[in-house]
Amino acid sequence: MLSPKLIVAIVANHFGLTRAQLVGRRRLPRIVLARHVGMLLSLEMVRGASLNGVGLSFGGRHHTSVLYAQRRMHRQIAGDRRFAREVEALRRIIGKAG
Repeated sequence: MLSPKLIVAIVANHFGLTRAQLVGRRRLPRIVLARHVGMLLSLEMVRGASLNGVGLSFGGRHHTSVLYAQRRMHRQIAGDRRFAREVEALRRIIGKAG
C-alpha cells in the first residue's frame, strides 16, 4: 500500500539523500527541493492524505509548510519542463512501488 513513508524512501533515494536528511531540519536548497517534491507527491498519491498527515511524515512540519510546498512545486513544474519530467518519472516509480 502506498504511504508517505514509502514516498519518503523513494524520493530520498532519487535525490541521493538519506531519509533523515529528507525529513530533518536542514534547509539546504537541494534538500528543500527534494522535501517539497516528496510532500507534493504524498498529497497527490496517498489516498486520504491530509496537509497535517503529510507534515507529520516529513519531520513534524506544520500544515502551512506542506501547502507552501505544494504551491511552489506546481509553479516550478509549470515553468520548467525538465523538472516536470523528473517529477513525472518519480510519479511512475512511486506508482509501480505502491
